[in-house]
Amino acid sequence: MALFGGQRDMSLFRTLNKELINDIIDTEVYYFKLVVDESNTNVYGESGKKVYYNPVKIPCLIEYGSREVVSDDFGQYYTRTAEFRFLRDSLKDDKDIFPQIGDIVEWNNEYFMIDNVASSQFFAGKNPDTWDGGEEQGYNLSIVCSAHMTRQTTLNLVDNRFGNSNNTTNTIPVGI
Repeated sequence: MALFGGQRDMSLFRTLNKELINDIIDTEVYYFKLVVDESNTNVYGESGKKVYYNPVKIPCLIEYGSREVVSDDFGQYYTRTAEFRFLRDSLKDDKDIFPQIGDIVEWNNEYFMIDNVASSQFFAGKNPDTWDGGEEQGYNLSIVCSAHMTRQTTLNLVDNRFGNSNNTTNTIPVGI
């Protein structure tokens, strides 16, 4: 039995991590979970219109990538990558959410689609699910989501096209 990494040590680190992330750093993102059953897919498993649950506010750490300009047939736009680091306890116990590829994270008026989910940061280097010593030593600390910025128009989360719908008269001169 190891001297450090037991239940009391894990409880201390859980408390410190929650206080640090939730109260001191206090950076929250909106998390949109994909509704797989209501997103109609084609033969290839692709969906033109995806459906998401209402957003949930979740505290996390963010590593923001630099902005890159992209030019293509549709014009010029910019893209960036980001990593969102969530406390596993906050997601599992408090929100009952597990991130998956295709979910959306909104931060700083930008929308990021999750590309990869990793949950392999263990306290004392021991995974309680696979370690022979049982759940008395180690625990899984965090979930890291790698994401890329996506266009708002493709998500159907925000009404990007708006205007005065009360004006129904034809303002274009006829005969020009």
